Amino acid sequence: MITNADVESEIARQIPNSLRKLGILPKGYQCEVRLHRGNRKKRRDAEFEGNWDPHTDSIRIAFSPMEEGADSASSDAAPSSAQATPEPVEDRLSRMLRALDRAESRPGYEFVSLKWFRDTALLHDGPPWAADASARHEVLREAIDRRYILTSKVANPRDPHFPVTAIRLNRQMPEVSAALGHRAGGPPGFRPVPIRGESLSETVLRDRR
Repeated sequence: MITNADVESEIARQIPNSLRKLGILPKGYQCEVRLHRGNRKKRRDAEFEGNWDPHTDSIRIAFSPMEEGADSASSDAAPSSAQATPEPVEDRLSRMLRALDRAESRPGYEFVSLKWFRDTALLHDGPPWAADASARHEVLREAIDRRYILTSKVANPRDPHFPVTAIRLNRQMPEVSAALGHRAGGPPGFRPVPIRGESLSETVLRDRR
């Protein structure tokens, strides 16, 4: 699912170069993009497709100063990232699945928010390519399309009127088990426990006589 936040992030990523060429965006400033319906900001976690209306909606761009050194750091990082060999999609998927596994194991949390995982957990706990918002979005969408990751709506503890999109690993998929280091076809972490005495099958057969 493409959210309003995804669209805002993509516009904010692509538009600065054009604005700088036109002399609109000075050096040291960054774009902040927000979608509006009338004079109200649209929910960032809402689905974009099917909810965009060019007659009533608008895209508003604001400018804010970058943190000191951020502009030069981003320009220095661009050539190296372009020259780097991109990581294969399957490897990216495996890294994302392991990151989600760690997020699901956090004590005291009942679910993992898609937005929190994509924009916070994966950004700080993920590989270098996760620094790119569009890369995080693409890999996450691929994992959902392949049903490695399942989505659902859960109650928002902060605002009951706006449910949260939650994600979880589809641990029944062999590819997910393989990415997590488990053998396909069996529950992860399961080990038979030996029990003293006769086998259960012998007990059942004896009781049937």
